[in-house]
Amino acid sequence: MTHLITKVMLTGLIVASTHLHAENYDFKPGLWETIWKSEIVEIDAPPEMEKMMRSMSKRPDYTETECINDIASAFDLEPEENEGEECQTNSNWISANKMVFETSCTSPDGASKTVGEMHFNGKTSTSKLEVTISEEAMKIKSKLVGNGKYIGACD
Repeated sequence: MTHLITKVMLTGLIVASTHLHAENYDFKPGLWETIWKSEIVEIDAPPEMEKMMRSMSKRPDYTETECINDIASAFDLEPEENEGEECQTNSNWISANKMVFETSCTSPDGASKTVGEMHFNGKTSTSKLEVTISEEAMKIKSKLVGNGKYIGACD
């Protein structure tokens, strides 16, 4: 599940990178902390796999602390590449504070789709993502929510 959260976060961040200029967006450069919460909404899998996935989803929230000098550098990340995976991404800035995006990936093992939105408000940010993963043995739909805050200057 942690790998899924990381992959989803990176996807969202990379989507944003192609459209960012710090002077145009409501963002405070510095040290940021983001807390990610995940929840499995639906799972269709064999009983033992479902039990394992649900127990993994009860892990504590994932906290990320990062020095972000400008908004573009926050999104200068490369996702972990999986062999044979192909992804298509569409994104749209609604305003200086809000971006929506959708990413669909296919691989020999299955497919995934992420639909989300990110909001920036000076010293805070929020992200809401819905992820669906379909593989041969299972289908999982989960929600992720990220709440970020500016915590000070970078060292």
